[in-house]
Amino acid sequence: MVRKRKFLPLVILIIVVAAAMAAIYLSTLPIWEIRDVVVNGARQLSADEIRALAGIPRSGNLFWTSFSRARSNLSKITAIKNVHFYRIPPGTVLISLTERQPLAAIVFPERSVVIDKEGFIINRNENLTLNIPNMVDLPVISGINAKRVLRADRVSEEILLIVSNIILKLKPFLETRKMQINLGELENVSFLLDDLLLVRMGNAREVKRKMEVFEALLPVIADKWTLVNYVDVSYPDNPVISYK
Repeated sequence: MVRKRKFLPLVILIIVVAAAMAAIYLSTLPIWEIRDVVVNGARQLSADEIRALAGIPRSGNLFWTSFSRARSNLSKITAIKNVHFYRIPPGTVLISLTERQPLAAIVFPERSVVIDKEGFIINRNENLTLNIPNMVDLPVISGINAKRVLRADRVSEEILLIVSNIILKLKPFLETRKMQINLGELENVSFLLDDLLLVRMGNAREVKRKMEVFEALLPVIADKWTLVNYVDVSYPDNPVISYK
């Protein structure tokens, strides 16, 4: 009885090693060759281009093929917020990605960029197809030098904070309205709603507070936009509504 117990650990070890070797052998069988690479979540980007850039080899082994290179390739696409890879037996790789959602378009003399709410430049990769369905409805931003705005793959925190305070503050109230923002080199900020209502903000300081004042004035001018020359919140303690 004691002798049997002495051999028990050895028997267990042999069984474990044999099972591991069998599992390794089974995982290398031809049935596990990668036959299909599926891209999920590509609505603005091209699924075919994402598949090609990922570079996952067809006929590679589903369990032993590394996705590190594919992950590195796709991480360079700023339009992708995050990406995950899944191995689906017997031979499918699923690339599941989340795209960045456009917040606004910033227009410069020679180019334009589309940014998301974190300030990342969605259309940074010029060789990729990017189809933004609501492009014409995005707020359009102008009046600022590109060197002051653009960084490697995103816009400066200063500009993002100003733009976000304006757009995100108005979005719940003006979802269907078009917006044009002129940053006036941060000294003469203004925005135009529906090509109709002009709002002057003066310099870029206290933008959040100025937007809170404008929000409070919205009920006052509701259904009267055609009668208003402009709203001026440059001095938030003394806002002005100029009527025609």
